[in-house]
Amino acid sequence: MAAQRPGNERLWEGIYAFYSYEYEKSVTVLSEVKREHPDHPTVHFTWAVAKWLRAKGYNGIDASYDTLLTALDSIVPIYENYVERFPNEPQFSLYLAASKGLKARVHLGKKEWVSVVMEGIKGYGGLRTLYREHPEIHDIYFPMGILNYYAGNMSGFVRFLSTFVGIDADKELGLELMTVTAEKGEFAWIEASQILVYIYLWMGIDYGKALAISERLVEKLPESIYNQHLLTESLIRHNRLDEAEKNLRLSREMANKTPPLSRKGWLPTLKYQEALLAFYREDYDEALNLATQSIDEFSAELDTPLGYGYLLRGMIRDLRGERARAVADYRSAIRLDNYTSAVRDSRGYLRRPYTPSVR
Repeated sequence: MAAQRPGNERLWEGIYAFYSYEYEKSVTVLSEVKREHPDHPTVHFTWAVAKWLRAKGYNGIDASYDTLLTALDSIVPIYENYVERFPNEPQFSLYLAASKGLKARVHLGKKEWVSVVMEGIKGYGGLRTLYREHPEIHDIYFPMGILNYYAGNMSGFVRFLSTFVGIDADKELGLELMTVTAEKGEFAWIEASQILVYIYLWMGIDYGKALAISERLVEKLPESIYNQHLLTESLIRHNRLDEAEKNLRLSREMANKTPPLSRKGWLPTLKYQEALLAFYREDYDEALNLATQSIDEFSAELDTPLGYGYLLRGMIRDLRGERARAVADYRSAIRLDNYTSAVRDSRGYLRRPYTPSVR
């Protein structure tokens, strides 16, 4: 098993570094492990991820896509070679499939929904075979679960396309598979846990599960600003506002230490959470001001906080009797077409104005 492999300790050091936004350290450490332990199944994949995240933090989103694709093009042949040489080692097949499937992440960032499925398909067949033959490898469940959930959450055409090529378009199955990895996985448990919290906060709402998983994430990896961000949102949704405020303050301190372009994306995102906190405290003027600042300054890759910012501002404007401006905000959230609950809620508030009893 990978848990017994030489290089594991340094590998985990590199993994924890990129989750903590220490990108230079992460690339340095993982490059070292890649050089000294090239037969470690996990290292080439995590090295590619580290290179991508470093590029995003220092060079911008578009440049990071080029970096990721170049890195993946370099590691896929390595995994293909290992699969051919060691056909009885399922970990190499796992990371070959994961490397092929990771190209879908570029299309996700660009909202090219059909292309997400088409790239995901390239690794899905191999993953499904591994899942059947090696159910004891719990990291396999995560990439399969993502595709199941994603396909089940998309439009009818994408669901049809997914089913046609053999992907179960089933959100509940996807959640079950990702939960297995979050609870039992070896290397993928962090990412699986983060994706689950994201879903429970902003797609298929379950604030109780979001809080439980985000608390575990912060307990295990408190240096991750993303983990702290997830916990803050979970605390706000549970009306634990003083704890949320403290956590949000910590997140701002952490954001100010991230690379310049990462910081540029984080600060408006955290400002949305400040707005949400003010909203829960019924300080609607402050919430409106902060939500507007977050919207105007927004520059992150994935626009979930932007959609929720529009939704929140629309709700506040409904409370102030500014129906026309509220409708404009709801329509802005809907136009993002990002499959979050902000889009669904905005459609509802277009039909019926928001009131406190609706929340």
